[in-house]
Amino acid sequence: MLNMRPKVTVYITCHNYARFVKDAVESIKAQLLDDWELLIIDDGSQDNSREVIEELANLLGERVKTFFNESPQGLPFCANLAIDEAKGEYLIRLDADDYLDEAALLTMAAYLDKHQDIALVFPNYVYVDEDGTYLGVEQRKRIGEEAKVLDLPAHGACTMVRKRVLKAVGGYSREYNAQDGHEIWLNICNRYRVGNITTPLFFYRQHGASLTQNQQRVLSARQNIKRGAAKKFEGEVSVRVVGVIPAKNTYKDMPNVCLEPIAGKPLIDYTIEEALSSGSLDHVFVTSDDSKVIEHCQKNYPEVLTNLRSLELSHRYTKHIEVMNDAIEHLEAEMEIYPDIITVLNVHTPLRFANDIDEAVDTLLLYNVDSITSVYEDYDLHFLHGENGLEPLNRGALNQLRLEREALYVDNGAIKALWRDVLSGPNLFGQKFGHIVMPQERSILYSDSFTKRIIESCLSDMNAGV
Repeated sequence: MLNMRPKVTVYITCHNYARFVKDAVESIKAQLLDDWELLIIDDGSQDNSREVIEELANLLGERVKTFFNESPQGLPFCANLAIDEAKGEYLIRLDADDYLDEAALLTMAAYLDKHQDIALVFPNYVYVDEDGTYLGVEQRKRIGEEAKVLDLPAHGACTMVRKRVLKAVGGYSREYNAQDGHEIWLNICNRYRVGNITTPLFFYRQHGASLTQNQQRVLSARQNIKRGAAKKFEGEVSVRVVGVIPAKNTYKDMPNVCLEPIAGKPLIDYTIEEALSSGSLDHVFVTSDDSKVIEHCQKNYPEVLTNLRSLELSHRYTKHIEVMNDAIEHLEAEMEIYPDIITVLNVHTPLRFANDIDEAVDTLLLYNVDSITSVYEDYDLHFLHGENGLEPLNRGALNQLRLEREALYVDNGAIKALWRDVLSGPNLFGQKFGHIVMPQERSILYSDSFTKRIIESCLSDMNAGV
């Protein structure tokens, strides 16, 4: 007799994946753990997915339940439907274009059975191409051993979660159109322990329609998810955040750089205006070594706090932390403004937006780190010189794979967010620092006429909606 409460509920979400969904379903049928039920949710497919799904469901009988949305409702809707319908103790999503190793359910369910304090568990996985050909293995860092800052979420699919936990955190929000795994990760990590398994247990198909290929959509969704998560912690007492703009204007090779016209507007104005538009900053403070910059700010932005600092802090070997300590000492001693969080905003990165600033503050609040730095992800293939000539630093890039252990991040200098007490240390990072990812095309640092032309071209494209 079929168990009325199976150990695991698997749900497959499908949108126009008729050519792949059979592999996904057959991988469930082949599981070594036989105590499962399967929900298949077709999300408004326009190909022959429904026909394929119905045929597969007939073959598997009463262990399968199907749902067909007349029009696409999105992953959060489908996930919440699965949570409501699931009978299993544990829940796991399988995307229709991926498939499981035969030991996947057995291994992850046994892990949760053994570790009653763990809310979710996720495995390593194998990358395959559209035809199922092996590309490489993703070996995630071991939580608690290799990864103590949990700012790299589990994959949204093929993560097994206790159903009671999903219900306790309210399921998935329909506000977000991507990165549903990121949202549930933040909601769970702030209340429960999480774990992972080093064995590769599912096959993640890489093809042109993969959501992860759309970087801008992904990054925008992450910002919105973090904003929503951070709002849950807002209360009667809030942090005081000051945006500090260190505006050195006495470079010998870039005279008057802060007031240099970029697309018809002084360079510094781009940073000031985005800082003033940020919903996270209580004050914006410009510290400069040039009275012309101070006069410009006072005339055009009277709401901005200013300070003319000593030229001694403009020596080429002056450390950033020395400039910041001088700025904060002035704020606290002269203006009686005592920040909890400081964001450092670089004048030379005019393509940084207000929502990037907000994300940096949100990320600092959400993770147990001392500071946040803005980066862009470098997908290029890099080499070190070895015994046999050039050796790949990020070998996965040979197959166009971005592997977690090989991921390269470049500090774009646009934003640093840090707790006030970090300024008592040797640098602006502290002991543990997290990150936010900005697109590479908005990480351009103004340094000469060439980068000026690139920035002006980007601004022109943005204004034209390109």
